[in-house]
Amino acid sequence: MKYRADIDGLRSLAIAPIVLFHAGFSSFSGGFVGVDIFFVISGYLITSIIAGEVDEGRFDLWRFYERRIRRIFPALVAMLLASSLAAWWLLFPLDLQAYGESVVASMGFFANISFWRQSGYFDTQSDLKPLLHTWSLAVEEQFYLFFPLLLLACHRWRFGRRWLVWALLGASFALSLYGVNHWRDGAFYLIPTRAWELLMGSVLALRAAPMLHSHTLREGLARLGLALIGASTFAYDSQTPFPGLAALPPCLGSALIIWTGQSGQQTLVARLLTLRGFVVLGLMSYSLYLWHWPVIVFSHHWALESPSVASKIGLVLASLACAFASWRWIEGPTRRLGGRVSQPVVFASAGLAALALLGLGGLFWRDGFINRYPQPLQKLLVEHEAQTKGFRGLMQTAGGQVVAGLPKGGFVTADPAQPPQIAVWGDSHVGAILDGLTQAASPQAPPRFSVFALGGCRPIAGVFLADDPTDFCKRHNDEVLAYLRGGPETKVILVSRWPISLFGDVRAAGRGAGPGTIARAPGVSLPEAEGMALFAEALGRTIDALRAAGKQVMLVETIVDLPVNAPHLTFKRLLREPGAGAMTWDVAPYQERFTVTEALLADLQKTRGFQRIRPREALCEGWRCAFYREGRLLYTDNNHLSHDGALALAPLLRDALR
Repeated sequence: MKYRADIDGLRSLAIAPIVLFHAGFSSFSGGFVGVDIFFVISGYLITSIIAGEVDEGRFDLWRFYERRIRRIFPALVAMLLASSLAAWWLLFPLDLQAYGESVVASMGFFANISFWRQSGYFDTQSDLKPLLHTWSLAVEEQFYLFFPLLLLACHRWRFGRRWLVWALLGASFALSLYGVNHWRDGAFYLIPTRAWELLMGSVLALRAAPMLHSHTLREGLARLGLALIGASTFAYDSQTPFPGLAALPPCLGSALIIWTGQSGQQTLVARLLTLRGFVVLGLMSYSLYLWHWPVIVFSHHWALESPSVASKIGLVLASLACAFASWRWIEGPTRRLGGRVSQPVVFASAGLAALALLGLGGLFWRDGFINRYPQPLQKLLVEHEAQTKGFRGLMQTAGGQVVAGLPKGGFVTADPAQPPQIAVWGDSHVGAILDGLTQAASPQAPPRFSVFALGGCRPIAGVFLADDPTDFCKRHNDEVLAYLRGGPETKVILVSRWPISLFGDVRAAGRGAGPGTIARAPGVSLPEAEGMALFAEALGRTIDALRAAGKQVMLVETIVDLPVNAPHLTFKRLLREPGAGAMTWDVAPYQERFTVTEALLADLQKTRGFQRIRPREALCEGWRCAFYREGRLLYTDNNHLSHDGALALAPLLRDALR
């Protein structure tokens, strides 16, 4: 096929927003759409090559895979080797084990499936996963496992490939629309809901769209394409349901730019994209995509503070330097080898590299090489790993005895034959304070609790969540409230990360990272004032219903959430200062997050008569909150308490229960 410099320029419009978004520049809040632009480009280019060779009767499947290996493998293997060295040096055992799993998945080109299976409430935050970006490579390679065979079959049996590609595109797009509302993680990572983006490029390559002969029409459509890409790059953010309908503008924009250039006559947009800077960045785009994310993630693992603007710029420059070296001395030479290296040598070399990396990933996956650390830190790391896995087990399976009559997911502690005395209802923070509640209720005899804990679901009946496109949490909470109205429990303890309902996730300053999660309809965010009003109204109704059923209601205010992963910060400081004492974090820059929430709960308390339990009194002095003291971790991440953190609340909880 004829080389098109404007497509390399289009690649630069894909990679630049991705890198700037990942580096933390908030203006590029929708920079993740660059991946979708890459999908369209890839579908167009590869389909053009395959279809041309099939039509000419010279398509060789093994030759095709050989070219894919030479294109993908050398830079990928170099990145994985360098990342593995950095991972061994920087990652703590639990993270190194997860990294080893992702190396195996990346080498097997099923990283998208692996990260999809890991996704969910207890997933490690994405900015700490060095190989997360390889999910998109896996989607492309899975597509190219079956798509050439499909085109060959159409050619052999003289089946209309254009109509088939249009049909597959429509089916995949429909599945994406459904999936983003009912199966969001799967819709994001898996090929059935992403294939339409590659097929949009395939449609153009197969000339299944008419040629554009009008200069005015080409100019208008090219500019529309550029506008669609720009609008999605700057208007989207982490709250945008994606892919689904939201993925259409960047994909359509990319397709329009490619389509308007098929006539051979350049539009103004094409002339812009063929400027030297855009083309060079586009040529480097694969290496830049490979290297930028590990550079950014490992910097997060190394740094003790949130990155400054200067640090973000430095990360971008470091990514560009790695990408240039990879493009100049790895990508270029291996692609130019061409026929000078035999096909068996290419496959054998790729196989040996894959086996070596699979073995290395397996070693990391096994135990995380905990013996790298001094003995006192090893002990703390083992405790943290056990508590993290134990906490996940508590939340993902029944942490006690499942008995008839309880809502799904509920369980009771102690003897299931005896009626529970106290109900604990909330999100994952129930599991995080359960040890403290047990200690507070009775250190000698196990207390009888009924426990209803669902990660991410606030214990507020009758409302939806903006970050959940289904009504799963609402149904769960309505079932719990219906049970409690007639249950034997005399006390109900409500536990939640309350500020996230009002202000979204934590950030270094201010109230939060975005709109709150409380919603009137599933998956639909509310303005802050409206969300706060709905929160107060719905929580008030829930408490009223419990009190009307004769329950004494207690509410545990939020655990102070931090802008950093507390265990990681602790381990890093102990490595640098083995004798470090108590560690605290100044939360004053975003105290409004807590004061506004506490004031709202205090107003509710005046009219509802429930009891408030304030963890901040046990964990903080003023606005400086402890996350490590007396040799013990108090958090398992940035917002859930550890076993020792939960025990620190026991005196407060004991006073409330008495």
